[in-house]
Amino acid sequence: MLHALLSLALVTGAADADKPVIAVLYFENNSGSAELELMRKGLADLMVTDLVAWDGVTVVERERLEAVLGELKLQKTKAFDQAKAVQVGRFLGARYLLSGKIFVQADTLRLDATLIDAQKNVNVASARAEGPKDDVFAVEQKLVFEVTKAIDLKLKDPSARRRAKVPTFDALVDYSKALDLSDQGEAEEAQKAFAALVSKSPTFLMARERKEQAVKALEAYNQRKKDMMTASALRVAKAADEALAKAGQFDGLSEQAKVDFLGFRVAKARLLARTLKQHLSARGSPRVVLNDRRPQALETMKAWIANWRALMAEHERYLKAHATLINGSVIPPSGNVKLTPELVNDARDANLGDLRLPGEWALDELARFVLVGWLNDGDSFSVAPPPAALLPAEGTAVWKALDERVELTVAATSTAAPAMKQRAEYAALHALDSKAEMLEDFERDDEQVTMLQRVLDTFPTANGNDRREARIKDVLAGKGYERGRRQQWADGLATCQIDDLNGGRTTAVSNALRRRGLEGLDQLAADFKKACGSAKTAYAGYYIFQDLAFAATNAQDCERAKTFWLEYLERGGSVSDMIAHHRNTPWCNFGDLQRRVTWMRFIMDRGWTPEVDQFLVSIRSTDGKQLVINGHNKDSTVDLALYLVPAGTGWKCRDAQWRIPSGKQVQGSCSVTLTKIAADKGGHDEGTFTASFRYEEEGMTRTTELTKGEFRVRRE
Repeated sequence: MLHALLSLALVTGAADADKPVIAVLYFENNSGSAELELMRKGLADLMVTDLVAWDGVTVVERERLEAVLGELKLQKTKAFDQAKAVQVGRFLGARYLLSGKIFVQADTLRLDATLIDAQKNVNVASARAEGPKDDVFAVEQKLVFEVTKAIDLKLKDPSARRRAKVPTFDALVDYSKALDLSDQGEAEEAQKAFAALVSKSPTFLMARERKEQAVKALEAYNQRKKDMMTASALRVAKAADEALAKAGQFDGLSEQAKVDFLGFRVAKARLLARTLKQHLSARGSPRVVLNDRRPQALETMKAWIANWRALMAEHERYLKAHATLINGSVIPPSGNVKLTPELVNDARDANLGDLRLPGEWALDELARFVLVGWLNDGDSFSVAPPPAALLPAEGTAVWKALDERVELTVAATSTAAPAMKQRAEYAALHALDSKAEMLEDFERDDEQVTMLQRVLDTFPTANGNDRREARIKDVLAGKGYERGRRQQWADGLATCQIDDLNGGRTTAVSNALRRRGLEGLDQLAADFKKACGSAKTAYAGYYIFQDLAFAATNAQDCERAKTFWLEYLERGGSVSDMIAHHRNTPWCNFGDLQRRVTWMRFIMDRGWTPEVDQFLVSIRSTDGKQLVINGHNKDSTVDLALYLVPAGTGWKCRDAQWRIPSGKQVQGSCSVTLTKIAADKGGHDEGTFTASFRYEEEGMTRTTELTKGEFRVRRE
């Protein structure tokens, strides 16, 4: 299976069906110098870059070759015999293979190459290039020129060959060493090596481009490192498991030993949070549970909750056992976790954060995770959907615990000793405010107001009551940014007004994902289509489905994202905008969706191919005597309409309308051949066309010709 997957995705760009694929293999190093062994990688990269400038072949990227060599365990192979070369070629899906040998003697470089037809297992041509060692660029270019002659390639972009211009032989060696560091995953060292090479050889364009790639790779690595279970994290995990295995002995431990034991509970919670990340999307916020990892995510969530509940129970016993009584007031202990220096260093290196005890606010951390998905593995992040959506019983238990805390802390204020009165009131206020905040997040406005009013009634002189009163008024009046956006969305679904839908869509998508995960996106899409699925909101809808597609893509659910992109395009969305977004999300490929939906393309004045990618529709008149084919550019620089009328059993183009740069609409002649006619609305009209326009502009007569036109448009 892996072999098949590799062969499907190992060429630069999308291979055209009529263009054979060529791969550059690593040349054999016959220089006798071990230092030059890695130069084979740099030379291959130069040749790949050079061959891209030639028309007639699709070129395999060097990184893809490296991946296949790893799969075949051939990285250390110094030479490829023809059988191995053909094997590699078949894995790459390559028709042609370029292999050869490197000879360096004194200051002279010689390259010998053989071009192999991997399908027929025969040599197509041989080539040789020789010259001064420091003129490696000229030697490489001469060799590629000889190879391309053998399969009759044409140079489509002479300037593109200059990208491969390496200034000196030593620069190529350094470039190759940096490439090898990158291949080995040494992101930081590779970035430093490319940076040093650019400083030494500032005109080496490929090195400069690789430096930029290395910087991005290092940034991505540093981000991934925060999510990784490193060796130091595993050592902390081992120590925590060994300590927590003795939970039955907790009550018999000394005071400091209990504090340290609870510190291991906190460490385990951070490590379980880190483990949970392995089952979540790697990007964006919230981090979404991956479809194929839901069982593991659920088990990890359960383990975190069980560990945290154990921490809360043990912490309560610790407080009761070691609190002191001073002048009638109970003073809780305030011990600090003291781990061994080695474990402290490991925890710091693993980025687990401060392992201090959560104290009396442990319930808040449990509630934030279970109800809204907030978690801490050294850095805060959010999970979607939260455990309460996947494990409803846990959500019910947490809401009950919050209610019980409110009642207990409020009751305690009336029985607290005078010296502890202020502390008791603070605990009660915190419990009430925390419950109110949770209720606000769940849009339970009436309950939130009731909770805030209870603060005002129970503690009329408490600090912050003015703020609480203002919050009550805002809730009752429907004020606040989030509340306003939620209301806009609700109003939009009720009336299908574009302004309300667009005003509330971003918040609606965010909340759907945050509370219900990817299924929430599906439900939101269904709600919109049920309420506003008519043609009058089709164009408004494409923004909604664009946001849904963004959310699904960031959550790494490419198939779900494709479904949303398809809706987006069918409602008049821009293909170019979709592709532009994809450039920043290369883990999903959406280019094939255009072919599945609508298109219009043509050549203008025999040289320019304008992008016509929006509002691609056809409209048939009520009396059936006119069919209009429309195409539009999202920047309004292109606007084309073809007017068809009945002719015998088919249709002919009566005239065409075109928007010239000044914005004026002009009429022209046209010819249309319909190859498919939509049976009804929602179907597609397909065909070919040409059009010609002659018009006056700025005192001159101008002509615009549209040739080789094709369209597939949706019948409105």
